[in-house]
Amino acid sequence: MALEYKTKGNNVVIYLRESLDIANSAYVERNISQLISQYKEHDVVINMDSVKYMNSAGLGVLIILTKELEKEERTLKVSNLNYTLRKVINILDAETLINVYEDERDAIMALNT
Repeated sequence: MALEYKTKGNNVVIYLRESLDIANSAYVERNISQLISQYKEHDVVINMDSVKYMNSAGLGVLIILTKELEKEERTLKVSNLNYTLRKVINILDAETLINVYEDERDAIMALNT
């Protein structure tokens, strides 16, 4: 799975480039956890613009990462979800667990306020 990132101020923006499912969820979780450890003072935005599909394993990764950051009083925001990804979050009743934003700019603005 292609995982790219860049820092923007006190935020790390991670760009997922493939589906987030059982086949790659452990890889994604491990690599994002490493970034979280590397950038200890940063909040995190995951831009999912290129992600076409996510199942419950992928959603589990987002929840685990959210909780991991909350323990350190940091925040995870998720942006650029297509209709299908939003539906997965809705069906699994996770909208109170995941901070979802329309686009990356909105997510970063929410972190900086």
